Amino acid sequence: MKLANKIAVISGGDSGIGLAISQRLKEEKVKIYDISKEITNNPIFEKSYECDISNDNKVKQVIDEILSIEGKIDLLFCNAGFGVGGLFENASIENIDNIMNVNLLAHMKMTNLFAKHINEGGKIIFTGSLASIIPLPYQACYSASKAGIENFARALATELKPKKIKVLTIMPGDIKTNFTANRVKEFETDNKAEKHGIEKMEKSEKEGKSPDFVAKKVIKLIKKKHPPLRSSIGGTSKLIAFLVKFLPIRTINYLVEKIYI
Repeated sequence: MKLANKIAVISGGDSGIGLAISQRLKEEKVKIYDISKEITNNPIFEKSYECDISNDNKVKQVIDEILSIEGKIDLLFCNAGFGVGGLFENASIENIDNIMNVNLLAHMKMTNLFAKHINEGGKIIFTGSLASIIPLPYQACYSASKAGIENFARALATELKPKKIKVLTIMPGDIKTNFTANRVKEFETDNKAEKHGIEKMEKSEKEGKSPDFVAKKVIKLIKKKHPPLRSSIGGTSKLIAFLVKFLPIRTINYLVEKIYI
């Protein structure tokens, strides 16, 4: 797939993986529209929209405007998201609603509004996570939201095949971004296992790959005529994804316990 002059829309393009992907797309001469919680004046975007993607009415207004300008799009990147860390039993109902709305439901709705307007040969790319296949303690809601995204993407891929639109999910491992600092934390101050698990997780993220490492892989994937339904990114991530195919679920959970508890 030649990317020059293609039209892309990305959620969460203002920072982290989304920004790195946008920068790489710009190098390929792609026209990019960003939908983020905070507006950015970054010249790589044709336009950046300040929009909470869980606000259905606002999202529809933004999408209608983009379509009124371009008519069609070629690439949809469903990337925005955040994490909630802590024991699930202590999670607030508000945070449970928010993470499922932003990480899962908002992108399903965005895809619903754009699907009819994606050019033949276009692609929809979801930013998933290894947590979708290896659910993590103290990130139960995040793991659930990413598992939902991956399964939605796989079902959608079958539906859109007759239209020659490809759907893929990328599964980065530990990536060094502001996602770590922005994680919502709901701690029990005296729970040592919880504290250890979160600290272990955040240490791995801070020592992780750069967002640009992910972006370079993503560009290679979207240039493929037949990209895989899901793709783990990073050497360790690929190994983990490979092992999950063969290890019993009980064994996987046991190994996770040894790392995080």
